[in-house]
Amino acid sequence: MFITRFFVILFSLIFALLAAGIALAIGVMAPELVTVSSDPIEKFAFFALAFFSTSFVGATAFVPALILVAIAETFDIRSIFYYAIGGGLIAAIAWYMSDISIQLENTTDLSPVTYGLQLVSASGIIGGFVYWLLAGRKAGRWKNPYAAT
Repeated sequence: MFITRFFVILFSLIFALLAAGIALAIGVMAPELVTVSSDPIEKFAFFALAFFSTSFVGATAFVPALILVAIAETFDIRSIFYYAIGGGLIAAIAWYMSDISIQLENTTDLSPVTYGLQLVSASGIIGGFVYWLLAGRKAGRWKNPYAAT
């Protein structure tokens, strides 16, 4: 039962990081989405940005998210607020620890992101919500599979 739960946690964590990265990419490109046409270069730019932000989110948030998941599994924490607030805090801490907005301003022709902290916090909350949907609702249930739900 523990091995199955381990794979569910890993799968859910990967999808949560993917959702957070896509939310971050949509948020960065939001001012530009109004003018996006069917130009394949603009679509490629969006998916390249989504890939970059997903890899950035995964690289900075994987270990802290794993720690929060381990705490939740140990203490049977199933609250949606735990995962949403935890995701937002992880994203905000990652934002403060690796402020790359100045480097990104000089490398892209996108308009500068002036609401970066709000954007990464929202993407962290979305990632926490996705994790809760996939695995967090049943945290710690592997310890006693016959307990009432």
